[in-house]
Amino acid sequence: MPILNRDNVAIGVAQIINKKTGTHEFTTKDINVFRNYLTFCGLGLSNAQLFELSIQEYKKNQLLLNLARNLFREQDDLERLVHKITTESQGLMQCARCCVYILDRPATSNKVEDIHFSKGFDMIYGEEFKVTTNDFLEKSRYAKIAYHVAATMETVSLNEINSDQALAHLLISNGDDEFVLRNLLCVPIMDSGGHVIGVSQVMNKLNERMFTEDDVAIIEAFSVFCGLGIHNTRQYENVVRLTAKQNVAFEVLSYHVIAGEDDVQRVSQISVPEANQLRLYAWEFNDMVLTDDETILASVRMFMELDLPRKLQIPHDVICRWVLSVKKNYRPVIYHNWRHAFNVAQTMFSMLTTGGLNTRMSDLERMGLLIACLSHDLDHRGTNNAFQAKVDAPLAKLYTTSTLEHHHFDQCIMIIQTEGNNILQALSPDDYKLVVHYIESAILSTDLALYFRKRGEFQKLVEVNEKQWTDSGKKDLLRGMMMTACDVAAICKPWEIQQVVAKLVASEFFQQGDIERNQLHVEPIPMMDRGKKDELPKMQVGFIDSICLPLYKMLSDVDSGLSPLYDGCKRNRDNWEKLQEEHDKLKSLWSENTSQETLRKAFETSKTAIQEKNLTSSQPDAIASHKVTKNTNENLLVKQPAAINREQQTIAVPPIDPTLVTTIHANKGAIDTIRGQITELRHDVDQLRLQMNTRKRSTISTNPPAIIPSSPTNLPPISSPVAVVNNTSRRISKSSVQNGNQAAFSHHHHHHHHVEPTDTPGRSSVCNLI
Repeated sequence: MPILNRDNVAIGVAQIINKKTGTHEFTTKDINVFRNYLTFCGLGLSNAQLFELSIQEYKKNQLLLNLARNLFREQDDLERLVHKITTESQGLMQCARCCVYILDRPATSNKVEDIHFSKGFDMIYGEEFKVTTNDFLEKSRYAKIAYHVAATMETVSLNEINSDQALAHLLISNGDDEFVLRNLLCVPIMDSGGHVIGVSQVMNKLNERMFTEDDVAIIEAFSVFCGLGIHNTRQYENVVRLTAKQNVAFEVLSYHVIAGEDDVQRVSQISVPEANQLRLYAWEFNDMVLTDDETILASVRMFMELDLPRKLQIPHDVICRWVLSVKKNYRPVIYHNWRHAFNVAQTMFSMLTTGGLNTRMSDLERMGLLIACLSHDLDHRGTNNAFQAKVDAPLAKLYTTSTLEHHHFDQCIMIIQTEGNNILQALSPDDYKLVVHYIESAILSTDLALYFRKRGEFQKLVEVNEKQWTDSGKKDLLRGMMMTACDVAAICKPWEIQQVVAKLVASEFFQQGDIERNQLHVEPIPMMDRGKKDELPKMQVGFIDSICLPLYKMLSDVDSGLSPLYDGCKRNRDNWEKLQEEHDKLKSLWSENTSQETLRKAFETSKTAIQEKNLTSSQPDAIASHKVTKNTNENLLVKQPAAINREQQTIAVPPIDPTLVTTIHANKGAIDTIRGQITELRHDVDQLRLQMNTRKRSTISTNPPAIIPSSPTNLPPISSPVAVVNNTSRRISKSSVQNGNQAAFSHHHHHHHHVEPTDTPGRSSVCNLI
């Protein structure tokens, strides 16, 4: 009779034979008794089977857990890992032989000829684990099955070798294989991407048994762990190779980034000028008058003035080599170059000495701040952090926040750790770590995102009139604010220097904006949009209001010695605001929406006449002049006569024909172009005056070279483009405007190459538009 489980499914058969009593025949009563008895037997057998199954599952899970533990423990060596795999396979599957084959690379083709094994491992029960030869991989009948499994990505289970005619020909022995193959189970090993990276093969189940479906399930689960282990091991090997390559690259890079020994010897033998001679203490410091060698010596002088080489035992040639190496690691970008870093360091030096913060800092802090200032933009590429993320640059993958700032710090440490450049070599390990911490914190503080995050906390300390600044957290906050103040300190320089620096910064931003628009096909932000360059004064005012003024006000509250920075920032803000007002007036005057009637009224309401000697006209019946005078530094230019306001625009207009107004309005584009070029020319002439006057002050020669006199009346007048008005049609000739434009360019180049005094009266910037 069948033995049924609770689902009435036969799980066995019970048989009784030869009844001993009575008539020796089984009656209906016997049948009923036997059936009831087998009901209890079915329950017992079902429970026994479930218990046995749970025991097997427990053992399997323990084996897989142990395998996983071993896989991740041995992932630094592939051979040891596979040895673990084969050992665990034999214990798990109860088989006589186990082989593992590793593909040369993940298989991307299903053709056998495209699959190549790089290594094979073989282990026979009771024998030594061995790595197979290339000859084995090519000729072995077991390897042929492995090639088939890798190509088809399917599990092969053969309990009767000769029963599968499709694979029987692959299992023919070559005569040199004495292993008697009875059954075989072969599964692919895959990585997380679903690509075959190897094949696992077990043969001859022990005790003359066959491979069951449970065995297939077990070995497939087992192969998942094997795939993870092999993949991780390969990744680890790749990391080791890449680390070795990185070390080699670092050695090569270190050789090329350090300063040449000839330069070190030359600079170290030059006498370092005094700080007062270099004007290092001045807030108005101007690096444009110094050569590159002089900037190196000035950097060394800053350390010497703070007595750091003596206190920290830094040899003179080491500090010279380090400064030269730092300079060499700055790229020749428009603004974020060596000169910017040098100016930042000079401002920090002034804050410590002239500003009075020296007493609040230790020698290690002073050292860390100067190193950070000179190194804070090392290897800057002329683009910001957002750009690195947009182009998916390697730096953006390496650092998720403060991308460039982390890179600058890494470059700084690389230079310090290079032989001959370690200016911290005499420090104890604890002091060395402390200085490195100061450097890292200071360089990261130049990220304006961190400045905005920390400004509120700093403001609270200033409002409660914090005096001590001895707590490490508060001190770190103060150093960070000092770094930001030095980084943007060009905003506090004299107006002439501030204009030049603003133009450099804008040029670098516009260059990034051009790349974003032309190569990335995205619209840049207004600050980097070359089409909005006329809004530079407005953007400067916004920058000062949002970042600079609050910062310098708080620092001046911390120490009154820093108030010159705040005062200089306010003066430049006023100057930018005046330029913005002038720009808005001109924009309103020449906008497309301005009607002819508005132009006529603007001309008619202007009562001030330009002096006759400053007017140039080729037609007596069509005369108009437009003059914009510039407010310049009184040290460089003599003041204008008191009767003339520097910011005043004066327009003298004879009776104007409405047709002429219409013509001017129609040609406003050409007129705007000329006006912009003359404005740039005016800036160039002012810059030339600045440089020539600086040279005049600094020269010691008994026969000084001729320079431009400071009086604007001695300068040659800038030729004004004149548009000839035809008496018949009164239309302005476009070609005349272009010719006038060319004349302005010609005169511009003349000023750059040959400047002589002239007796011709006139002013530096006059634009006559007729």
